[in-house]
Amino acid sequence: MHILITNDDSHRSPLLEFAIEHFSKLGDVSLVLPLHEQSWTGKSMTRFESVVVESAEIFGRPATLVSGTPADCVNLGVYNLLKKKPDLVVSGINAGFNMGLGFILSSGTVGACLEANLAGIPAVALSQAFDTATRNAYTADYMIEPSRLAMFREGGNKVMARLTSALLSEASRAETLACPVTWNVNFPFELTDPRVLCSAPLGMTRYGRVFHKQGAPDGAAASAFSHSHIELVVDPSDDCDSSLIKAGCATVSAISPWSLAGVPADPRVAALLERFTG
Repeated sequence: MHILITNDDSHRSPLLEFAIEHFSKLGDVSLVLPLHEQSWTGKSMTRFESVVVESAEIFGRPATLVSGTPADCVNLGVYNLLKKKPDLVVSGINAGFNMGLGFILSSGTVGACLEANLAGIPAVALSQAFDTATRNAYTADYMIEPSRLAMFREGGNKVMARLTSALLSEASRAETLACPVTWNVNFPFELTDPRVLCSAPLGMTRYGRVFHKQGAPDGAAASAFSHSHIELVVDPSDDCDSSLIKAGCATVSAISPWSLAGVPADPRVAALLERFTG
């Protein structure tokens, strides 16, 4: 199995190493990553400027760095950079959750996966919930406190072991690779639920105001607004992804871009999700 790994936090993310370690055990891995932070870019693609591609070494492995978006990385990887079309695309592990309708529509992590789906490739989006202190430290210098990083690694390994056992074992791999959908996985800040990973519908969690006015010099004619202090509107339903994540359980949801064109849901996807119930 050939796996293309990307993300939206750039090659600097310390969480990227976890994904590389885990999926390298399942097949041959190629790394095509954004050169710069690309959060909140959704499935946007570069249009009016050239995309620059360069070689690098990430965590001791050869990688390709791309000046564009996560979707650019996938499209370039599939059609320009790799000798063979990958069997699977993995995006993440994202620094922060991607739960609920509002956030999966904005997520560069999920956007990379949807780009893979359009190429007929199944994809896995991986996201790690942060608390405020972890978010602030990460935003400042891409650093995560070592004990917290160890906690994320321990919980993430349990989640990914269950995920790959259900979707990529010898018994289920052929079905999974035949379904070009996105498996959206969110790790809770601290994994405490003994079920580890549960199937959950995408909730209606979304955001309200995103932009806040910045101070402007006296006499300035223009106004400036910055993306900060997101107003979170959380779906309170007990069974949706946001509620389960808050309760300490990781969640997996299937997202199909084909549903936008009225394509009926593939029954194989529902059968695979059944492996995460209970």
